[in-house]
Amino acid sequence: MTAVKSYLLETLQHVIDGGDVDPDELDAAVPNPLDLNSVEFSAWQQLSHWADDADIRQKNETYATFKREWMRHHVDVLKNSGT
Repeated sequence: MTAVKSYLLETLQHVIDGGDVDPDELDAAVPNPLDLNSVEFSAWQQLSHWADDADIRQKNETYATFKREWMRHHVDVLKNSGT
């Protein structure tokens, strides 16, 4: 498993568990997201959206719940990918 994939899995799980992700941390961990494979890029993209959507989540708990559920999907897909 690559370091980026490990980071994505750990960070997705952190968000699922109620945590947050800092955009600067995400950028530092994945400096070139366009170099990721499609599965990793999709997971990175969800984390990037999460990092940018704090204002929306504060106003709409349903949105936050939906996004956390979507993160679970990405964890499953990453775990089952061959990379």
